[in-house]
Amino acid sequence: MKIATHNNLFHADEVFALAILKMIYPDTILIRTRDSARLQEADIRVDVGGKYDSEGGDFDHHQAEFDLKRENGIPYASAGLIWKHFGGKVAGKEVVDYIEKELIQQIDANDTGFDTYSINVCKPYTISDFIKSLNPSWSEQSEESFNRNFEDAVLIATKLLRQEIKRAEEVINAKNKIILKINESDKEYIILEGRIPWKETVVENSDLKYVISYDKIEDNWAILAVPISMNSFENRKDLPAEWGGLFNKDLQKITGVKDAIFCHKKLFFAISKSKEGAIKLVEIALGKK
Repeated sequence: MKIATHNNLFHADEVFALAILKMIYPDTILIRTRDSARLQEADIRVDVGGKYDSEGGDFDHHQAEFDLKRENGIPYASAGLIWKHFGGKVAGKEVVDYIEKELIQQIDANDTGFDTYSINVCKPYTISDFIKSLNPSWSEQSEESFNRNFEDAVLIATKLLRQEIKRAEEVINAKNKIILKINESDKEYIILEGRIPWKETVVENSDLKYVISYDKIEDNWAILAVPISMNSFENRKDLPAEWGGLFNKDLQKITGVKDAIFCHKKLFFAISKSKEGAIKLVEIALGKK
């Protein structure tokens, strides 16, 4: 399998497009060029060539007539086009949809100049910024350095993509377990016997205020406040203000919980050595004790 993309400066969209394809075709021969004759040697052309024809192996989005957008308005770039046509070869549909929403759309939005957020204080450092930083510095630029760094970037993107797929699978597999816990609970919190990914499911499917979860590495129990939405740092209910920033004896004294360990000063996170201690802290926070 020969896959071509453009040479010189690279961006996250073609880097991740190549990462996706190399997961499917690990023995890919990469061609980086804008020369039309060399492009025709490739089986697949990504982010170059001025044509979108999936059956013909063309996945460019720069041509004037290209206007493919998602329902939310985000235009497709090469990462999105490749994920749209090849994502199903590396993951199941639920995972494909999850990765599309969590990763691919952000890459395409950045590449096409589509604003997805407003800046209040400082600009977020995105995965697109990181990939861009892997280009050779101006004093080191050569065809060889661009090609070498591009291949390094694809390796990094492949590793990240594999991990995101694994994480997505775990989130999806955990969803039914979390919903069962929510339905079984008659309280404003649930207890998880491990660090199961819970946030999205709890935020979208419940009115819970807190989640208690066991950390087997530290052998203690964490109390986490549920945010009002996935992209918010505001909690449905803060932990008590007087707990903020306290450790061990100071926290134990004010709460009466003998194995309380810590409460974050932002009031979204606390730790107790035992499950019983964590439950007591939550009950106090809810005004039940």
